Amino acid sequence: MTNHTIYQGARVLVGDPRAGSFQDVDVEVVEGRIARLGRDLEAEGAEVVDAGWAWIIPGFVDAHQHMWQATMRGLTADFTLADYVWVIRRNHSGIHRAVDVYNGTLGAAVGLLDSGTTCSVDYNHCIVTPDHADAGLEAFVESGIRGVWCYGLYDQPATTRTFTSVEQRIADAHRVRDTRSSDLEDRVRFGIAPTEMSLVGIDQIAREMRVGRDLDCLIHTHTNARWRPGYPSEIQQLAQAGLLWSHQLHSHCNTADTADLALLAEFGCKVSSTPETELGMGMGYPIAAAADRAGVAAGLGTDIQSNNSPDMFTAMRLMLSGERARSNQKALEEVGIYEMEGLQLKAADVMHYATLGGAIGLGLESECGSIDVGKAADLVLIDRRGPRLNPSLDPLSTIVMNATIADVDTVVVGGEVVKSGGRMRAELLEKATRGLQESGAYIREQSQAYGGLVPPKPDWWGADTAGSGAPTTRA
Repeated sequence: MTNHTIYQGARVLVGDPRAGSFQDVDVEVVEGRIARLGRDLEAEGAEVVDAGWAWIIPGFVDAHQHMWQATMRGLTADFTLADYVWVIRRNHSGIHRAVDVYNGTLGAAVGLLDSGTTCSVDYNHCIVTPDHADAGLEAFVESGIRGVWCYGLYDQPATTRTFTSVEQRIADAHRVRDTRSSDLEDRVRFGIAPTEMSLVGIDQIAREMRVGRDLDCLIHTHTNARWRPGYPSEIQQLAQAGLLWSHQLHSHCNTADTADLALLAEFGCKVSSTPETELGMGMGYPIAAAADRAGVAAGLGTDIQSNNSPDMFTAMRLMLSGERARSNQKALEEVGIYEMEGLQLKAADVMHYATLGGAIGLGLESECGSIDVGKAADLVLIDRRGPRLNPSLDPLSTIVMNATIADVDTVVVGGEVVKSGGRMRAELLEKATRGLQESGAYIREQSQAYGGLVPPKPDWWGADTAGSGAPTTRA
């Protein structure tokens, strides 16, 4: 890694991306951090990079991701959420070995970096044994991505169980936090990912969430994410139990109403939306825009690479289109197209969600999410020379609406160039791809024992049994 670099001649998105402030300034990076922003910067001994062809934006921040699932890419394209829970969570998670969690996590992280995401949370709910936890964290660190690795407390329905109680899982979370401290420095922090309340109830959730408070770390949850007639708001239940506080990132929240969002705002909680899974799997409309209007910091995530590309450009456009479709339909029905007021959600809003909003959700806003002096040099250089990005009358809107992964030329994490000339580092790319292929073949082979990649659902499967028992095909 070069310790001193000046990127010259680019148009740079400075400050909160929502402001859309593109400036013709150079970016000086010293020891991995942004040292200066200004015109015609010079410094003795610095490597000078001509970036006159580029827009420089902050690296994207993925605010909800299950990295281990990259071992099953393309499997869930036509799944509802209920299908996903049965096939992935109740069946395939139990046959993942520690090496498969490692391969999935490394492959997913490399895919994120390749796409321009320099920081991510990893909600790892495939911890079948302590070795699985170690493997997931090791791969996350090795990838070089910045972020928060969250120990998932969900109990996988495996045929052979290492953990037989939530207390044992909590103890292992403490073990990882205490013994892997050397891995939890610099770019990576530790978090807790509790089990879904809809699966285990408020009493167990209280024990699990207090682990995060005891460890003073991020708590990343699935909240208000499953539509069930008569099911009470989980946000209301958490508030009544005294279990809401600021260092919490609540993903999905599709069933949240104005009262729920007011509670999250009151306690300083954050939310993340994953438009591709939420719109595609029948979870409901993404909540990020409504949360933002209610005073709740909001980010975007790409969620599961068994279904989605790790592509924040797609997530931004789906968030924009999904929210506009929801709000526009009501206006169309009430007043018609010519009497509609202007659009509420703007391109600049989704760029904010994809960068600084996500960083706030992870508790890393002092490190990343915007290009400001003193922050880590997490940068994406977009090649703006092609016809798809010209002429650009508004650079921010052009990036949101027209840019793709193919335009991501250079990715920098903490001053370290991990992608250049449109290519990831060869050794990392080859290792990640090889591991994904090996684990994918293993999952395909092993799943034949209980019905294949899409095992049939038994008669007993449903909302009331989703959190209990092992799959009967392997019991």
